[in-house]
Amino acid sequence: MTSHEVARGRLRRLIGVLHDWAESGWAGTATGAWGVMQGSVVPGPSDALLVPLGLADPPRAFRLALWATAGSTVGALIAFAIGALAFDTVGQWMLGVVGVGAAKVEAQRTRFESHGAWLVALSAVSPLPTKIVCMAAGAFGVPIPAFVVAIVAGRAVRFLGIAAIVRFAGEWIVRRLRGDGGTAG
Repeated sequence: MTSHEVARGRLRRLIGVLHDWAESGWAGTATGAWGVMQGSVVPGPSDALLVPLGLADPPRAFRLALWATAGSTVGALIAFAIGALAFDTVGQWMLGVVGVGAAKVEAQRTRFESHGAWLVALSAVSPLPTKIVCMAAGAFGVPIPAFVVAIVAGRAVRFLGIAAIVRFAGEWIVRRLRGDGGTAG
C-alpha cells in the first residue's frame, strides 16, 4: 500500500467520524462553543469546526454557520469587554503574547476612533485576527451598538459564504478528497 493510499484511508475514516459527529446533535453546540473560545481568547481559525463538520454533512452547513456566527459574536463581545474594562492589564498582555506591542495598538487609535465599526466588520470577514481588533474596539471606545452590528454582519457574511460553498460543493469536495468521484488528485 502506498503512502497516498494510506493517507486516503485515514481521510475516509476522519470524514466518517466527522459525519457521525455532525449527525450526533452536538455539532452546532461544538461549533458555537469554538466560536466563543476563538472569538475571545483562544488562537486558531474561526471556521475550524464549521468546514469539516459542514463537509461531513453539507445539508447542515447553514445551520452550523448560524451557530458559528452566534458563538463568534459572543466571543467578540468578550474580547470587546476585555478591551473596554481591562485593556491596560489583560488586553495588553494578551496582545503582547501574539506579538502586538502597545505602541502598535496606540498608533491605530485615530483609525479606530473614526472607522472602528468598519475595521471590525472587515476583520470579521478576513483572515485578520478579529479578537485583537475587538479588544482594540473596546479599548478605543467604539460604540457598542455599532460594534455589534459590525461583528454580526461581518461574521454572518464570512460563515454563510463558507456554508454556501460547503453546502453546494461539499459533496464534490469530499468525493475529490476521497478519490472516489470525479478525477482523483
